[in-house]
Amino acid sequence: MGFFDKALKKVQDVGENIAASANNVKTVVETSVQDTMEITGLKRQIRELEKEMDAQYLQIGKKYAEFVADMDDAEPETAENEAAEATESSEVIDEVKEEAIDEVKAEDVAETVDEAKEEAAAETIDEVKAEDTAETIDEEKEVSEEPAEDKVAEESDEDEEPVFDVSDFLTIIKQDQAKKKELENQLAEVEKRAKQNTLLREKTKAEESFEQEKGVLDKALAMEIISKEEYEQKLNIAKKKVENFEEIKKIEQQFEMGIITKEEKDEKINAILNA
Repeated sequence: MGFFDKALKKVQDVGENIAASANNVKTVVETSVQDTMEITGLKRQIRELEKEMDAQYLQIGKKYAEFVADMDDAEPETAENEAAEATESSEVIDEVKEEAIDEVKAEDVAETVDEAKEEAAAETIDEVKAEDTAETIDEEKEVSEEPAEDKVAEESDEDEEPVFDVSDFLTIIKQDQAKKKELENQLAEVEKRAKQNTLLREKTKAEESFEQEKGVLDKALAMEIISKEEYEQKLNIAKKKVENFEEIKKIEQQFEMGIITKEEKDEKINAILNA
């Protein structure tokens, strides 16, 4: 095989390697786009859940404000006070009844002996009237007491204290919190995978660079532009860049974070490549 035939074959090999590397890069890029879309979707769902929970918290605050207002507007009198008032009314009626009877007795004592016969008849009439008066008072007492009892029961229902119940809101919040936690776990997994894919993408680029560099070296060797020794030396360094990619990446990150100086970074990387 002549010089130009060997050079042509090397160029063809380099082209095939670059094409294969390009396919790998395409696959990694597509994966990266998919990861980005998934991360964006999960973050959007988490934000929506947070908005939903904020709305529920707002409703709880509104419910509490209404509860406090209802407590302030509640009647100070209780069913016990109403019952006491009814009892007091009954006692007043009893006093009126006793006063009426005392008046009848006082009139009987004031009668003279001379008017005994007439007074006896009057007494009979007065007794009948007294009995009628007592019965009337008793009836009035019963009538006044019955509505009082009904009123106490009625007022007891109406004056029932307000209740602060937000269980429905808390149930929704609890469900949203559980779903948010699940989404956050998914997001953490996707971000971890995306980070690994980013590292893989960078490594793929490093491999592509190696293939391109190797292609140039192969072409130079075929054209006898460089010696075999120079070829192997340079190719060995290019290969170590790929083989020690992750370690070199960490050293570069140390420099980016200000942990080491540029001189320290170069020294560490050169030590790896020339080992």
